[in-house]
Amino acid sequence: MLNINIDVERGIPFLNLDGILNTKTFNMLGKEINSLLYNYGFRYFVLDFREVDNLEESTYLNLQSKLVEIFLNCGQVVLCGLRKKDKIGYTKDKLYYVNNRQDAFKYLYL
Repeated sequence: MLNINIDVERGIPFLNLDGILNTKTFNMLGKEINSLLYNYGFRYFVLDFREVDNLEESTYLNLQSKLVEIFLNCGQVVLCGLRKKDKIGYTKDKLYYVNNRQDAFKYLYL
């Protein structure tokens, strides 16, 4: 089970993830991101993985695909608490890694 709590701070949505993130639960996360991206026009996102208990290897490809979709819409993403940076990669000026939520504002601002 994956719980997604969305907070908007300074115009930037923070998607706080709690639980198990696998291929099945990623579909729910993908729908939330699509809604924020296409229905509400958000371009900047913070995905907080600090409370994710289990992140299956198979979801890294799904996550990477969703990030590319955000980037193609002129967006930027901060990943908070994700330990395996090499699984997703690095995109200069579009993807950032931080350890806590407040550091996200060093990279994203409106």
